[in-house]
Amino acid sequence: MKFLNKPFFYKIRYGIITTLVVLVCLFWDLFFKIITDGFDIVIIDGFFGFFSIHNTGAAYGILGGQTTLLIVLSIVMVALIILYNYFHKNKSIYYCVSIGLILGGAIGNLIDRIFLGYVRDFIKFSFFSFTFNIADACLTIGVIMFLVYLLFFDNLFEFKKRKKKAVKKK
Repeated sequence: MKFLNKPFFYKIRYGIITTLVVLVCLFWDLFFKIITDGFDIVIIDGFFGFFSIHNTGAAYGILGGQTTLLIVLSIVMVALIILYNYFHKNKSIYYCVSIGLILGGAIGNLIDRIFLGYVRDFIKFSFFSFTFNIADACLTIGVIMFLVYLLFFDNLFEFKKRKKKAVKKK
């Protein structure tokens, strides 16, 4: 059973982590979208509740009614993220969680757009002017985590460090 050896699992561990994060995001997003669709539920009066909204656009209703365009853009973005992830070599658990959150959020909203023609938003805080869902939250958190990863952990600016070292040696 050669595939059960340690190097095999070492190679696929980051893929497993990313996949698990995607599946958890999808499960909770779709679960809450199903149980809150069509209902308005006040959780904390004047602060927080679930209010069912059908959004035919992107964030803040941008591109409202352009479902086909949003589906195509979502599929292209998911494909590009998967390609980037495939070729990216400097992976870590933090990186995998951020990519998993982004993919989980994008796929969660893509499922709604494909099968319903709109995205089901339901989370409403009184101090925000918009309603969102778990997929939106996963996307937002994932993008922030990914930017932090690029800036601080991925040696994105390593070429500048090398250039500075070369100048100092002269």
